[in-house]
Amino acid sequence: MSTQNVRVTGSGADPSQDVSELERRLVDRIDADVMDPHIPVSLVEMGMIYDVRYDDGDVTVDMTYPCMGCPAYQMIQEDVTHCLLSVEEVEDVEIEVVWDPVWSKDRLDEDVQRKLRESGTAI
Repeated sequence: MSTQNVRVTGSGADPSQDVSELERRLVDRIDADVMDPHIPVSLVEMGMIYDVRYDDGDVTVDMTYPCMGCPAYQMIQEDVTHCLLSVEEVEDVEIEVVWDPVWSKDRLDEDVQRKLRESGTAI
């Protein structure tokens, strides 16, 4: 799993607070369960998940896309929402699509780049 690019900021989005074990588990759940529909890597591995915050049952996920106009936009958000709602402590999920910082292939670590090359995906 490659979660180094996810900025988990802790409850209430206050970066000075400790990140909870639950927030780390939520990132791990997305990493394990939500794959990019076009290529064989997770959204976390693709660097599309920027932040995950948990606050008293509510989860906010800041995520982006490699390009605007992604045809799988709605499906990906539904997959993330359903994945996180399967966690007992989660009551509601809000997805915030952000474009700053802009996604780039620099967010991909060497292992992910290798997976993409092996699948025939140009990077």
